[in-house]
Amino acid sequence: MFMASYSSLALRWSLTRHFSPLTWVLTSLFTGVMGYWVLTLTMPWFVFSTTGSTSHAGLVVFAEVAPAVVARFLAGPVVDRVGLRRTTWIGAAVQTSCIAAIAVLVSMDALSFPVLLALLASSGAASGAALVAMNGLAPAAARYVGVAEGRGISLGTAMATAGQVFGPSLGALLAPVPVIGLSVVAALFAANALIVGLALPHGMEPDHAQADPGEGKFGYWRSLREGVSYFRRDGLLVRLHVMLGSMEFLVAPMSGVFLPLWARETHAGPGAIGALVSAAAFAGFAGSLVAVPVIERVRPSVIMAVGYLLIVPQPLVLALGAPTWLVMVCWIAAGFAGAFPYSVVGRILYQWPPEKFRSRVRSVGGAASKTGGALGGLVAGLIVDRFGLTVPLLVAAVLYLLVTQSTVLRKEVRSLTPKIREDRPKAGLLVKEPTG
Repeated sequence: MFMASYSSLALRWSLTRHFSPLTWVLTSLFTGVMGYWVLTLTMPWFVFSTTGSTSHAGLVVFAEVAPAVVARFLAGPVVDRVGLRRTTWIGAAVQTSCIAAIAVLVSMDALSFPVLLALLASSGAASGAALVAMNGLAPAAARYVGVAEGRGISLGTAMATAGQVFGPSLGALLAPVPVIGLSVVAALFAANALIVGLALPHGMEPDHAQADPGEGKFGYWRSLREGVSYFRRDGLLVRLHVMLGSMEFLVAPMSGVFLPLWARETHAGPGAIGALVSAAAFAGFAGSLVAVPVIERVRPSVIMAVGYLLIVPQPLVLALGAPTWLVMVCWIAAGFAGAFPYSVVGRILYQWPPEKFRSRVRSVGGAASKTGGALGGLVAGLIVDRFGLTVPLLVAAVLYLLVTQSTVLRKEVRSLTPKIREDRPKAGLLVKEPTG
């Protein structure tokens, strides 16, 4: 036992000595996002090809996303007490176990649909809790190594987008062989857990309990209630998350419902899905790198208005039966343009709330926005079964345009400058911190 502990400490020392914690965080983001996208492409196609039902595919998306929403809502106080690093690697380890179990059952031809839903729900719950912590690791690691937090957020966004470049292509390649695809997903989640658990130093993240000794004596539910109270009193955070929730509702069915049906109707197959998503993600990776200096100089409202506007043609070309080359062009343009508002919103949501409420605001707001994604996949599957593909995509495009642009035109958003933390008193949006 002593030798095992010594070996673990030696391995941790070796890893942290030769690589920067920020580098390891970016690597873990890449592997985690890549695993998510391989699963996103492999699982709906597996269900759709074995059942032939879009409603079943939508139910699979709902089964994974809904528990993630609940876990994300409840995770804020846990992250404050357990820490970013520990919450992340425990969540990744649970995901690994669930996906590995699905792979084994599929290989034995012993996987029933209820068991599949239960394992995906467990994986989704672990993912929801881990994501709250994972989103805070990049700025924490950047601060630890002396890099600006905003730059760390932008680099984290770029690496997450890079995972979307390779994940969909690999997922499309492995979709016809679900056992191998699920095994790869489990391996990627395991790598994520090992990197975060072994390579990151304990002193990298802020210790809220030590920073404010009074926080530790409050119970879980009081801590959660304070986070909810703070969140609902901040008009900017509420409006941004309402927008994000509406966007999730409209966009979440794309990979799990719309694209598989489009690929079947056009006889393009899963390879076309992987090519589209990978091309958009590669353009998004390029866009996220270009966005790093741009978002430090241009007002957030301008970036959001233009970026969201250029995403609208993405569902339109699928709805109107455009040729594949035009679909590809629109998806590449949307991927590049979408990276800019994605980075900007990430910075706002991290830098706007005070540090003591950051994890709880991230969990409450993230759960509220992800609720749209949980409902979107389920509703889209039912609507497509009845009305086909064209009408839902046209409606989604119009609603996406209205939701995003109406939010950008709000005074709270238009008043923001690239120096987000300095905008709170200037915008007149100081929120009284709840005292319980």
